[in-house]
Amino acid sequence: MLKYKIVLALALFSAFCNFSFSQKTKSPVSRDSFSRIELSFSIGYSRPLLEAYGEKASINATEDQILIDGKRLLVSDNLGTNTGFGVQTYLKYRFTKKGQIKGLFNLGYNNLFGTYPGPSGYDFGVRLQSFSAGLGAEINPIGHNSAVYPSVFGLMRLNFMGGESFHKAGLDFFKVSPRYGYSAGFKLNFKVKNTIDLFTGYSYSYDNAWNRQAAEEVIIDGHVIALRDEKSSSNGLSSDRRFAYWALYLGMNFFIK
Repeated sequence: MLKYKIVLALALFSAFCNFSFSQKTKSPVSRDSFSRIELSFSIGYSRPLLEAYGEKASINATEDQILIDGKRLLVSDNLGTNTGFGVQTYLKYRFTKKGQIKGLFNLGYNNLFGTYPGPSGYDFGVRLQSFSAGLGAEINPIGHNSAVYPSVFGLMRLNFMGGESFHKAGLDFFKVSPRYGYSAGFKLNFKVKNTIDLFTGYSYSYDNAWNRQAAEEVIIDGHVIALRDEKSSSNGLSSDRRFAYWALYLGMNFFIK
């Protein structure tokens, strides 16, 4: 009986040693062996800058026209927006084994708006919207395998811009037109599991850095008006209207196996 107990004890000890050794020598699964494709989604708070920002809006006596600092939306010095939100999606492609450099394809939406109390109990205000598609790159200095790692990114974007003034319903509408701009920022990423990260970050976007239009003509189609953002001697603008904003956001990265 003692012989069998000794044999059983030796067998259990040997199995324990083999298990312990295998656990110590087993290397953790690395994202380097995953697909080179990664998906990211984020939502955030936006704050307008430059001529997109404004705080002084009023509505005329007949409540059918909104004025920004006393000027019609068509020729106002700013757009009267003071807050906003955005949603962004990214398709990433890893160029380096450990993810230090990634190519980016971006689709995004941003909404800047200003809302003011109206004389009849209805709010009035202005809304400026951008639907964006962009290409760029993300740099992860220490790769993407750490529990916490930083990253920076930059994008060139095509922005389809439009907007409206509103009171009870829409009043004047900007005709949607394309502009070119850029976006850049940084993120701090937190590894949740091998296939998922959470991240928070900051970005700066300038949606009409190029292709601004003087748009001399007024579009006569109900209340649809041209999007004027480049001054000229005859279009009523005293300066260019630059649409920029910063954003704080939260999001998730998904690594595809």
